[in-house]
Amino acid sequence: MRFFRFLLTRHPLPTAVLVIGLAGFSWFGARFVSELLYFSDPAHQQQSLAPWMSPYYVAKSWDLPREVIIREMQLEPDHKQPTLADVVEHMGITLPELEARIRKAKAALETERWRHHGGREDMSPGLEHGRGEAGAGDHD
Repeated sequence: MRFFRFLLTRHPLPTAVLVIGLAGFSWFGARFVSELLYFSDPAHQQQSLAPWMSPYYVAKSWDLPREVIIREMQLEPDHKQPTLADVVEHMGITLPELEARIRKAKAALETERWRHHGGREDMSPGLEHGRGEAGAGDHD
């Protein structure tokens, strides 16, 4: 505590900048870790849409880029975070119809990623890294 008091009296501006920087780093670091842990849980991945969700939540849960969510939900690029209840009301569709659009966009994105990363014609996207059928990654 004496050292901090010394720094504060001798170098107030750099100390204040350091404290503010550490506080910001702690805040954003804690938020990052919190979201990482939350969305790493399989129960929160590709979660069925609910009226309380925000487009940001859906993007994180479904691992979709912001641009895809904006396009599929017909949002303005600088939109405020509405709930999905607001989105479906604005679009004039039901929540299951919106979820079908999100599923279709997710499948198209996964197919594009698969093709972009060297997928072959005779391989399905689920089997590209030995996932899917039992023994698919085993080689004799």
